[in-house]
Amino acid sequence: MIEGIFDKTVGLLSEALDLRSERHRAIAANIANQDTPGYQAMEVNFKEALSTASGSLPIALHRTDPAHLSPTGSGPAASHATVSSGPSHRLDGNTVNAEKEMAKLAENTLLYTASTQMIISKFRAIQSAIKGGN
Repeated sequence: MIEGIFDKTVGLLSEALDLRSERHRAIAANIANQDTPGYQAMEVNFKEALSTASGSLPIALHRTDPAHLSPTGSGPAASHATVSSGPSHRLDGNTVNAEKEMAKLAENTLLYTASTQMIISKFRAIQSAIKGGN
């Protein structure tokens, strides 16, 4: 009975928050190691990881307003941390581009906050239903 209250959306949002946190850690590690010779930037493919994690969660995303974020996302997708592909343009072999990492961090923070707001809204709706709509 309790599983009926928490539909697949809550599970998907929870997984999205976990993956956004993992991506945040990878980006933070890249920024922290931007001056480490030979350091290879890490990337988390969010789209791939969420697709794998959701498995049998068939949820179609639809944009109901042009101002909403695109259902396909706007940035690089993320899975578990892997070495980012791309050549090093530095003599020390480090592949971190600090400006790109800061942009990724800002985007990831925005998307984490949006996911948090969605799950809060979901729980408030459940709370309202339990209280009888008051």
